[in-house]
Amino acid sequence: MTMSRAMPASLVLAILALLVLSPMAGLLHLSALPGYEAVDPRFWENAYLRRVVFFSLWQALLSTLLSVLPAILVARAFAMQPQLPLRRLLLGLFALPLVVPAVVVVMAVVSVYGSNGWLPLGRSLYGINGILLAHVFFNLPLAVRLLLPQWQAIPQHHWQLGEQLGMNTWQRFRFIEWPMLRESVPGVSLLIFMLCLTSFAVVLTLGGGPRSTTVEVAIYQSLRFDFDPAQAVVLALLQLGLCMLVAMLTLKLQRMPAVEIALSIAYRHRALRLRWFDLGIILLATLYVGMPLTSLLIDALRGPLGQTLGDLRLWQALANTLFIGLSAALLSVTAGWFLLQYSASLAEQGHSRRARLVDLAGSIVYVVPPLVIGTGMFVLLAPHVDVFDWVYPIVIAINALMGLPFVIRCLGPAMRQNHARYHRLCQALALRGWHRFRHLEWPLLRRPLGLAIALVAVLAMGDLGVIALFGSTQSATLALMIYQQLGAYLVAQASVTAVLLLLLCLGVFALLERCIGGSRDAKN
Repeated sequence: MTMSRAMPASLVLAILALLVLSPMAGLLHLSALPGYEAVDPRFWENAYLRRVVFFSLWQALLSTLLSVLPAILVARAFAMQPQLPLRRLLLGLFALPLVVPAVVVVMAVVSVYGSNGWLPLGRSLYGINGILLAHVFFNLPLAVRLLLPQWQAIPQHHWQLGEQLGMNTWQRFRFIEWPMLRESVPGVSLLIFMLCLTSFAVVLTLGGGPRSTTVEVAIYQSLRFDFDPAQAVVLALLQLGLCMLVAMLTLKLQRMPAVEIALSIAYRHRALRLRWFDLGIILLATLYVGMPLTSLLIDALRGPLGQTLGDLRLWQALANTLFIGLSAALLSVTAGWFLLQYSASLAEQGHSRRARLVDLAGSIVYVVPPLVIGTGMFVLLAPHVDVFDWVYPIVIAINALMGLPFVIRCLGPAMRQNHARYHRLCQALALRGWHRFRHLEWPLLRRPLGLAIALVAVLAMGDLGVIALFGSTQSATLALMIYQQLGAYLVAQASVTAVLLLLLCLGVFALLERCIGGSRDAKN
């Protein structure tokens, strides 16, 4: 059984190595060739590279602080209000940014804070202000969902002891809550820092010029506008080094907490003024998350619906979006399934170290950003073929690679538990292959499988980074079309397209999760 699972897993690992190591080796090789020394790789001696790296780190640091610090207050407010009316609905709203494409968030931010928005910032929106607004919209809800379960981990007798000792609010936070947060906040912060460091769509559309350029955007500009592969190679290697540094710091911290939103602890003796404070915090956070999407929907309804929806290019882009998203999801889930089956077999035999290495291999994209992989493919393939003719295979493969860590995260625990419980029984009954999948694995694993394929499909459909590098007018997705409309100052049309992409992503997510994962009330 182990050998039969080792062969497809080995094939997946070989393909992963080809997709990741070949571009990396190509970048390292090209950086040493004559003619690729135009940009000094010692970035501290190059003013442009130094400015790009500083801004990348600075905006990521500010975005992390502005996301995590308020998230502590919001998560605590939700934890202290377990009986809050509409609590589940509000927490569902905080889950929405996790599946909303970045380019849609950009349009939502412009809708609220643009020149004609509800809270107009004018030209000052474009630059660090707009980047921070969009990053906080994404990452504050994420931090809330990651930090909220930590209050559930506090033993009930700690709260009772605090009440008996007459602790005030500050003392309870300092001696009961902060020791718990101190272990999880660094890991959450580094995760958000990595997401902001590798952010592409937000910076590309809201950066506003060369002064607000990150390494990711500089790579894209070097290839698509400056036609300077030498500079792209150096920037890609530089981005790789930064991501590896953050990844090594993350590995030294405690494992990320599970994403759960249900709390069973009933907090008592909450003073009235503190309850009002909690409600105020929740209200402000809800307005911050809900207002941009509401404004975008209103702008789209007021916009040129007939003209935009009557454009045949829009429906071609929608078809491209669905094709890339569903293909990448199917490819990613298939690869993840083979890896996790082999990993579960190794763990069941006591080879836990090898099993962990297999899982880590599937999460390599955490260390090697997709745009760096795309850059390596671009500079390697460009001398031999027209890379724009290979846009679909390249974009689908990279997006499948991007989704693989989510497949491992969603499907891995359930598959390992299933294997540990029923593997010996299946051996005794000679249940294997299709029959094992149909009668055992499908009923038990369909729910996490549905979540994984839905999540990867939505992420691939909303991705702008890879398709912006390789895409053209004929192969444009809805995300790329929104960027092109913004570049042509067709903001009204872009609002309509953004809402269409948002509805498409939400519909595909709900449909895949429901059809594959089954009803939430079903008992398998």
